[in-house]
Amino acid sequence: MRARCCLLAALLLSSLSIPLSAQQFPSKPITLVVPYAPGGNVDISTRILQAGIGDSLGQPIIVENRAGAGGLIAGDYVARSAADGHTLFVGSNASILLGPMTMPKPPYQWDKVFAPVSTLAVATNMLLVTPKLPVKTVAELVDYAKQTPGKLTVATSSGASINHFMGALLKLRTGITWTEVHYRGNAPAINDLIAGHVDMGLMQLTDSRQHLEGGRLRALAVLGPKRAPAVPDVPTIVEAGLADVQGITFNGIFAPKNTPPAVIEKLSAAIRAALAKKEVIDKLGELGSEARGNTPAEFTQFLADETAKWTDVMQKANIKVQGE
Repeated sequence: MRARCCLLAALLLSSLSIPLSAQQFPSKPITLVVPYAPGGNVDISTRILQAGIGDSLGQPIIVENRAGAGGLIAGDYVARSAADGHTLFVGSNASILLGPMTMPKPPYQWDKVFAPVSTLAVATNMLLVTPKLPVKTVAELVDYAKQTPGKLTVATSSGASINHFMGALLKLRTGITWTEVHYRGNAPAINDLIAGHVDMGLMQLTDSRQHLEGGRLRALAVLGPKRAPAVPDVPTIVEAGLADVQGITFNGIFAPKNTPPAVIEKLSAAIRAALAKKEVIDKLGELGSEARGNTPAEFTQFLADETAKWTDVMQKANIKVQGE
């Protein structure tokens, strides 16, 4: 009888071990590591959520900026951190998918070193041109490019950016050609686009909204399935007849790979609760972003789909990997 009781007690304790680990978490402040300098879209989005997540979890949330190498330095740091849920990575397209994808020897692959927790926000992507360019629609742009092969110049923020990959996708689907002009970030690319030194770019609404409102840039399309509330008069790329030329700019939360599932679920629930708050939705909307949380399983599937999509584009467009 005593042996049976001991066995039942052991089984009971075993069944409670995972929930208890989540109940005891977090036991100290949580650090969100942002892979870019303060003031950018990812940094601002993270800070909008900072208080809401902390309120849900009952611990302070610290935002730590670790810029460098397109976000890979911060990603590698978090991947090597203790897998206890207290150090998390705020990853985006470049630092999670496209950077490692375009390197011969990447420091990590997301599916091997990270446990996806939840997305935070999705930014609106735009097809932009300088007002000096004599086109006002996507169709006119395609016609202009075909009539003047290679004459168009396109601003690209970096070789491993979603902007670069979106441009490659547009070229594949339309057959047009252009000359790429590479920049170190979105800000200098936008400035040259405004000045008319380059003809077009595929940029985030976050970076271009004030210039669109001032007439210094012209938007031809939203690169998604629905119009953006901030620029309701700009048609979608779907309306332009190019439904397969769409791309998502995202940022989300990642934990080290072996973080306990119960901790991942607790973090994800706290993030989704914060993203459901009206003030968070409104503040992200002001940035030109949409609050979007999801479960770890949904986020993992999204990342797998995005990896397959952009790997295909990289191969078909013959995008050279960094270092070659």
